[in-house]
Amino acid sequence: MNLESFLLPFTSIIGSVIISFIFIGIYKERINSMKDRLTILENYNLHTEIAILKEFKEHAKKFIDSKLYTAASPLNLSEEGRKLIKDSGFETIFEKVKDELIKKLSESRKSKTKYDVQENSRGFMDDFSREEYEPFLPIKTYAFDHGKDYAQILRAGSILLRDYYLLKHPEIIN
Repeated sequence: MNLESFLLPFTSIIGSVIISFIFIGIYKERINSMKDRLTILENYNLHTEIAILKEFKEHAKKFIDSKLYTAASPLNLSEEGRKLIKDSGFETIFEKVKDELIKKLSESRKSKTKYDVQENSRGFMDDFSREEYEPFLPIKTYAFDHGKDYAQILRAGSILLRDYYLLKHPEIIN
């Protein structure tokens, strides 16, 4: 038996092993690439679903709150909205904390137009409803005791905030 006939089977086996590793590497890369694409698609779908839910929430809030506002521009409180902010104590409390609130609103959101001020005030008060703000605790108690929505009371109060903000910022004319 010569050396060539002895090495030939080993060369074939080593070549086959090397080719197998190359193919395994290629397939592993393809699988990883597919996993990456799947993750991207899942994230895209999740972000899309979240965006749709947020938009639905905004429209639902506006529909629910529609009884608090008159259909006019700018938005004004309806008789029911005025009664809610008066009965809940919001009106009285607002007079004491309005400067602090417009400062917080100015720090958290930028408004260039009157419409921006209106929508930023509504969003600010809606977000604020999830915070523990000491002066508003009596309003929370009122909401609980009377079966009212605390966030809705604050959103109704956003009209007072908007009006006061615009009074303090006469440079906003549009």
